[in-house]
Amino acid sequence: MTRNLAEHSTLLRKVPVIIWLGLATLVLFGGGGIALITGVQRRALGEVLVQEVGVPLQVAYGLVVGVAIGMLAWMLIRAPGFTPLRERYALLIGPHVQQRSMRIAISICAGVGEELFFRGALQPWLGIPVTAVLFVAIHGYLDPRDKRLFIYGAVLTLGMMVLGWMADVQGLVGPMVAHTLIDIILLERLHTTYCGITQERHLPA
Repeated sequence: MTRNLAEHSTLLRKVPVIIWLGLATLVLFGGGGIALITGVQRRALGEVLVQEVGVPLQVAYGLVVGVAIGMLAWMLIRAPGFTPLRERYALLIGPHVQQRSMRIAISICAGVGEELFFRGALQPWLGIPVTAVLFVAIHGYLDPRDKRLFIYGAVLTLGMMVLGWMADVQGLVGPMVAHTLIDIILLERLHTTYCGITQERHLPA
């Protein structure tokens, strides 16, 4: 039994920190959102996830909106004036998301967990604009000391308002899909940028 515990402990230590953060996001934000929705607001979770628009159509809308916002955000980040910002985040995130499966898993955790908490639980109290601003601010993208980062944050806030509108009139499935896709697109692009930087500067990957 002691040997089995030691083996399990070794396996757990091998799990990347970024995966633990993703799982924490899913459990804490997602669980917190569900607790607020069902326990405090007394709303049925199923009705929050699916309103007038069914799941297939929500998924379709989420795919379209997610790709659109993700590509728009990346087009802004890859503009020449945003090179320092793009490289900063590539070097910050790139080393921790080397595998595609990891990037997808983290994106799903964030897409589900954060949407349950922000758009699902907080938005009925705060409204769409305030929730969008709060969401982006908590991620650190509305720093007035960094002009480029603030511009990116402002654009992202508009995108989050679109997700808020979707959650309000359609249900939460579409925003979850869109959020997941946005994160996948940005993580994929940042990983590619990171690989390019490491090759150019001969840094260890």
